[in-house]
Amino acid sequence: MPLDAMDNLDVDFSQMPALGNSWLSRLDAIREADPVYWSKLQRGWIITRNADVVEGFSGRLPLSAARFEASVFDAIPAAERAARIPLLDSSIPNWIINADAPSHTRQRGLMVRAFSRQIVESLRPFARGNIEAILEEVSDRDLVEMNEDVARVITGKTILRLLGVPPEYLPKLKGWAWAIANSLGTVNPSAETLLAGEAALAEMFDLFREEIGKRRKQPREDVFTGLVQAVDGGVRLTEDEMIGSSVVLLLAGHDTTLNSLTMGTEAISRRPDLIPWIRENPDQINAVVVELSRHIAMASAQTRLAAEAFDWHGKAIAKGDLIFLMIAAANRDPRQFKNPEHLDFTRNNQAAVTFGPGLHHCVGHLLAKMQLGEFFKALFEKFESVTILEREIKFVPSFTFRGLEKLDVKFNPRR
Repeated sequence: MPLDAMDNLDVDFSQMPALGNSWLSRLDAIREADPVYWSKLQRGWIITRNADVVEGFSGRLPLSAARFEASVFDAIPAAERAARIPLLDSSIPNWIINADAPSHTRQRGLMVRAFSRQIVESLRPFARGNIEAILEEVSDRDLVEMNEDVARVITGKTILRLLGVPPEYLPKLKGWAWAIANSLGTVNPSAETLLAGEAALAEMFDLFREEIGKRRKQPREDVFTGLVQAVDGGVRLTEDEMIGSSVVLLLAGHDTTLNSLTMGTEAISRRPDLIPWIRENPDQINAVVVELSRHIAMASAQTRLAAEAFDWHGKAIAKGDLIFLMIAAANRDPRQFKNPEHLDFTRNNQAAVTFGPGLHHCVGHLLAKMQLGEFFKALFEKFESVTILEREIKFVPSFTFRGLEKLDVKFNPRR
């Protein structure tokens, strides 16, 4: 392909929300033209094929998750960051999602023990009852806003219960999630955005430090206690690591699942012919969740840094180059998925990378799948279908995890 044509393929991640789902078609074009594509606009490499994204996550390539070595906080001069955004500047680079081995390996091993299948399954009755109560509450409304009336109440109450945080903090979750997502998940965040993220992080740090202190004195059956008590070879998490892990669990554990729940509802509303299949195959609800997650592309991308120079498909990757592993494009690669743009609950999704394969596989994937499965089963047991009332669907300004600003719907009763 001529160079000028290749340039025409380039994408500006800051324009992603405005592009909506056409963003996925842009990534499709890049994937078929050049699997390791140099983006002049992003000043980094865009990786789009399924096999390459899997390799990028595998740990076999010299790629570092410590992307905060890049100029993430450029809107605030480096000399001012310790005074103006001390938590963002000092703590986030050490979070598990931004750590490499051995720090990542140690943190992950301890977190997995505190976030086990047994703990998640113990929450299932609570989550199911919570979902049924919320759907009953909104059943007679002519208009329901999915994000705040339904999705955040479901996922927020569950994650607060899992962590052991008092439920009165539920109204805080939206503000915290938006502030942190805008600070860390958008392209070139402004100084104002970073300061808002710092304020939100300070509130969470104060809360979690207090809760961790309580668990040291009086253990309970919750994640905070699990983090305090988790030991691997005599090594415990530090308090900063526990707080950082708790922030990641609180935000990722409810906000990304919220986005999947809302976007999944919108996707099924466009395919009402699939609703009877969900009702008739309750034992296949996990397949529904995995296919919906692949199809809606809520998990869009993860960023890595080249820790050293290497060659990838004939392209010279330089040390320090940004690498964008495009999960959304990998999940639509026709080399792995037949008719990838279609929603198909009988599809074999073993190649899907929604929850990140390899070393950074999502710790909270069991909780997300459990809640999504319980929700979509309950939704279509109670309602015939969902009507979308939103005139124009708008996406939030994050390119790593996609979500909708809001979604007005009407739940239609069973005939």
